Amino acid sequence: MDYRTLNIKDIKKIIFDQQFTKFPYLNNFKKNPYTYLKARYYMYPSVFLVYVLLKSRITPNMVTICYCLCGIIGGIFLSIPYFQFNIIGVFIFFSKGILDWTDGQLARIKYKPTLTGHILDVYGAILNSIGLTIGLGFFVFHQTNYQFLIYLIAVIAFLHSEVFTSAGKKIILEDLKVILSNNKKIPDGANKNVNNKNSTNNIQIKYPKWLNIFKDFFDDRARSVDFILLLIIIDIYFDYNLTFYIYLIISLRIFTRFIASFFFGVRSRWAELYVEELKINNKFKND
Repeated sequence: MDYRTLNIKDIKKIIFDQQFTKFPYLNNFKKNPYTYLKARYYMYPSVFLVYVLLKSRITPNMVTICYCLCGIIGGIFLSIPYFQFNIIGVFIFFSKGILDWTDGQLARIKYKPTLTGHILDVYGAILNSIGLTIGLGFFVFHQTNYQFLIYLIAVIAFLHSEVFTSAGKKIILEDLKVILSNNKKIPDGANKNVNNKNSTNNIQIKYPKWLNIFKDFFDDRARSVDFILLLIIIDIYFDYNLTFYIYLIISLRIFTRFIASFFFGVRSRWAELYVEELKINNKFKND
């Protein structure tokens, strides 16, 4: 496919066909009315952006970096105690998904998807989540003038940035060659402890069901984020302080997630099992 011959209608067809094939529910208004409308809010601008960017030297990773920066910029705007800036922050967080939908399509049409691009996408989602949490905290602080929120914002920012398991995966990846070369022997009983499907993705920490439900409460999904943004607008114009209670709930969720990552992460020995399965998958044999 020669991207230079594509017009805007061709790009629209490519993007819509690809998204509806991958996510059929996006085309079902009756079952998913909000998702149906929000997807189109992302898709139509992404069609235009892809059309423009195909004629430029801007790469998909550049677009993804802009998506990453949305979390920082949006958080700053929410933190400024002027409603005009807060509205801009709300708009940034509500619309950032347009860039997230654009980079992948641009990669598929003109370039090709890369591992670096995928990592940037995941990293961007984390930055956006942290940015919204911190920005929301300062917005609530300026709305309520509760001084204790300053300390809560600082604590939650630390707890939200990293947990035991994600830090552990980073360390395993950085030291992978050393870990595998220093201990090539597969520990006794490793085959019994790991999943037979031969995928390191199968090493999961078993959290209680009630904790899994709580972890999904006001999480990073678009519906949750958009609901929070709606409450921000309501608080701006009606001064209800609804976001104060939402921020307390979000803070409790983040704190619980942080503590649970220690309690269940250490007890489950997921790191050892993860490495054992890596050895088995890579067919390391006894010396």
